[in-house]
Amino acid sequence: MPLFIPSPSISGFQLGPLNIHFYAVCILLGIFAAWGLGVKRWTARGGTSDTFETCIIIAIPMGVVGARVYHVLTHWGDYFGPGQLNPFFIWEGGIAIFGAIGLGAFGAWIGSRVSKVSFAALAVALAAGLVLAQC
Repeated sequence: MPLFIPSPSISGFQLGPLNIHFYAVCILLGIFAAWGLGVKRWTARGGTSDTFETCIIIAIPMGVVGARVYHVLTHWGDYFGPGQLNPFFIWEGGIAIFGAIGLGAFGAWIGSRVSKVSFAALAVALAAGLVLAQC
């Protein structure tokens, strides 16, 4: 009896010329779930969905970049040197939640300054969504 769960034999599917990876689909579902729960919590606190979306539109791309940068920095030997992986090819694998939260939170802070809303209130509205997305 094996003491591990084997990896599935496939990791994605083709959609025309695009290769869609299951991991990417899961990440996108997490982003949309966090967005939906976050906007619900934000509007319940008296905010508008427009201000929430302004903040999130800045935070999400910064979180993706932060996830990749953190992974590359913590796996330096895999990416730098002769014959190594390309640090810009995110589809070759490697993102890290710590970088996503760190730079994503910085993006949310920038969005809160642009929208002139309290970052603390925004963080409270986003907290449960981040946990849901990670699940």
